[in-house]
Amino acid sequence: MSKKNYIKIGKKSAAVQISELKKINKVFNSSFAKAVDVLATCKGKVICAGVGKSGLIARKVSATLSSIGVSSFFCDPGTARHGDMGQIEKKDVLLIFSYSGNSEELADMLNYANRFSITVIGIASLKDSILLKASDIKLIIPKVKESDTTGMVPTSSTSITLLLGDCIASTIMHQKKF
Repeated sequence: MSKKNYIKIGKKSAAVQISELKKINKVFNSSFAKAVDVLATCKGKVICAGVGKSGLIARKVSATLSSIGVSSFFCDPGTARHGDMGQIEKKDVLLIFSYSGNSEELADMLNYANRFSITVIGIASLKDSILLKASDIKLIIPKVKESDTTGMVPTSSTSITLLLGDCIASTIMHQKKF
């Protein structure tokens, strides 16, 4: 494959993702405003969680929140099953990312949060997912076309999830006059 083909494929991938990212405007509604308000006024910690690529996004969003003065850390739902949920308290807020919302690793964390009345903000694309069903605040990400050649590798879906996380942080910064 020639270098010109690499450039062509890279540009095509970027064009698909840029086009798909425009769908983010569907997320800016009363649920978004409520999520920002809850996160900005959280008296405890904002605990970001996610599995796989969504976990990587959650880690980054947690780091951004910490950078703007919001007490935050990442908790992996898989290891949380083995004792790490003890670091989650009633005054905390769980901000959970999952493109499908159906990652089985989330079930124990969601059950724990619901049992102890811990606020859950769920971010997923499937309205009927286990994540959104268990969430107090539901942020529904639009389904997007992935930009890879197979259409199956998380590309546009991770980009739109990260964009939403950054938009949440930017809005909190404005609210807090950071």
